[in-house]
Amino acid sequence: MGFSGGSSVAESHDVFEDTALVREQRRRAVRAVASAAADAGDCALLLEALGLKPTEGVTAVPEPRPAD
Repeated sequence: MGFSGGSSVAESHDVFEDTALVREQRRRAVRAVASAAADAGDCALLLEALGLKPTEGVTAVPEPRPAD
C-alpha cells in the first residue's frame, strides 16, 4: 500500500454525478453543518473540511402565485 501523492481531502462534488438526489443530499448536509456549528468561522471550517460550499445550502423560495 503506497502513497501516490495528491490530496487526502475529498474532491469537490464535481467528481460525483450531479443529480437532483446528490444536490439535495449536499443541501441538507450544508444545513446540518450550519445548524450544529458554534459560529460562522466554525461553520466555514467544517464546510471546507467536507468539501461543501455555503451556497449549496440555499433553498430557492418559489415566487407567489399571481392573483386571479
